[in-house]
Amino acid sequence: MQNPNQEHYTTHQDFLYNRALFGLSVYKLDEVVIMSVEKKKRIIRLHKKTQKIMNLWKQEIVNVLANSIFTDLFPDMEITKCLVMYYGTVGDPEYINNMSFKMLKISKKQIIDKLVETKILPKNFNQLTLKKDASRIFSKRELVPDPKSGEPPRGGTLEGTVQAGQYAPASPQRDNNI
Repeated sequence: MQNPNQEHYTTHQDFLYNRALFGLSVYKLDEVVIMSVEKKKRIIRLHKKTQKIMNLWKQEIVNVLANSIFTDLFPDMEITKCLVMYYGTVGDPEYINNMSFKMLKISKKQIIDKLVETKILPKNFNQLTLKKDASRIFSKRELVPDPKSGEPPRGGTLEGTVQAGQYAPASPQRDNNI
């Protein structure tokens, strides 16, 4: 049964959200094989940037909570004042926060708002409508290879792509620790 308070997104919005959070793993192997190297690099770069932003954001949330607890329980202690003033709420990019969004009570809407704020997702994300599945793989400038002959687009090569037998997950790997 669905939660009536839960936001509903189009398949295209869900796709953009999942691609940012999970990278190339949202694609099937055959989609990755025919995808241009530039597009793969762009997706990987976006995914890594998203992971860094989410990691620091989760750390900030935890730090705010920890500071609140320390100042409530030990308001007059010098160590509390030093910790709060010295460390504040800023996260450490070298530290990986393994707490799940669920554990931190962060909703999908909050994640989307953060990704829009940090320009990972477009400003008009909440107004986006359904796009054709072809947009998952190709930009407007790219051509689809001939499925019968296997000819790459524009006579180029598929060099640098994932080849059959190489690892590329077929479905998003939902890691709750993101």
